[in-house]
Amino acid sequence: MKQVYNFDGSSIPMWVQAMFWLLYMLVFVYTFKKTLLPWHRNKWVTEVTGLFIFFFILYAVFYCINDDYFQYRDWINILDFSIWGKEKFYIYLILICRSLPFDYPFEVFRLIVWGGGILITFITFRIYERLLMPSMVILFLFVFYSNTFCYARASLAMAVYFLGIALYLNQTRWIMKILGIGIAISSVFFHHELLIGIAILPCLYFPLERKEMSLLSIFLLLFMVICISYFSSNLEIFNALLDNDDISSKLENFNEMEQGAFRLSTLIKYLNYYFPFFTVTILFWKKKAPHSVIGMYRITYGILMISVAFMIVFGLRSLYSYRIMYISMIPLIILIGYCYYNGYLKRNQFLIMIMISLLSNSSRFINAL
Repeated sequence: MKQVYNFDGSSIPMWVQAMFWLLYMLVFVYTFKKTLLPWHRNKWVTEVTGLFIFFFILYAVFYCINDDYFQYRDWINILDFSIWGKEKFYIYLILICRSLPFDYPFEVFRLIVWGGGILITFITFRIYERLLMPSMVILFLFVFYSNTFCYARASLAMAVYFLGIALYLNQTRWIMKILGIGIAISSVFFHHELLIGIAILPCLYFPLERKEMSLLSIFLLLFMVICISYFSSNLEIFNALLDNDDISSKLENFNEMEQGAFRLSTLIKYLNYYFPFFTVTILFWKKKAPHSVIGMYRITYGILMISVAFMIVFGLRSLYSYRIMYISMIPLIILIGYCYYNGYLKRNQFLIMIMISLLSNSSRFINAL
């Protein structure tokens, strides 16, 4: 039977790859039916069923294409943690998973870490329920970013970070706002990549949704490029921040082998983030959005600006650039869900978004084939 090999030589049957792709297509078609078809018939979208949320959880807990699956499976079987350079929280969690009376510690680890991440993300969407439909937005997260939200530590950390931001933006009492900022800062204990998120918290106060500020931010981007170029001689800083020491060299080798297909999938992957953001930006120049939505927009703007700066310095296929870009997926989904729910998106705009997402999330399977 044909096998698909991962970076570390681990392999899985091709039929497993096909099963996950068909599962993705099932939810994609269901979401298409629940969104664009009612739109076409001038009907209002209805609540989604829990069945497809269950598929979402099943897909991500057992998703075995990205390197995280194999990395964590191996880590759980390692007895010596003296060389562990990552967040200490996971040491205790792995030890707990090992001590369980059944022989599936890795699956339990994924269920706790990723399951906790999706639960926290859903709570974040519930905070915005007056402005969007949380169950539909969960499906949007699956359809747009299933290939990237299926990571373990990073997904949990992003979920914690944006829960804190959502509390800060939606609560009026200062004690709750302080709690929200505290939760956002605590995300660094789940993945140190979220130091970038802490660094861009001042963006909450910059009116980046205004056209004039968007133009002025070009000068800020230039400043960031200069700073990154200056510090690029010491890549250990970026590797430590973005956790690249384990996979960067293997990924670069993989990039060279895949060349054409990978370059195309990389371009589509970037479009899957930047096209929705560009569309939302144009809408926000014309329409006034609530403060809590604008705050998420500003955070997204800051994240993607840093990603672009790294792309300019290190190239389109830079690991640094798209690892930072991934942080924006949760607020981007809130922005898309808000614009969809309130009728700001045109059908053609939304159709283009989900077709790009289809190509982006299918490209990994296509490359494997």
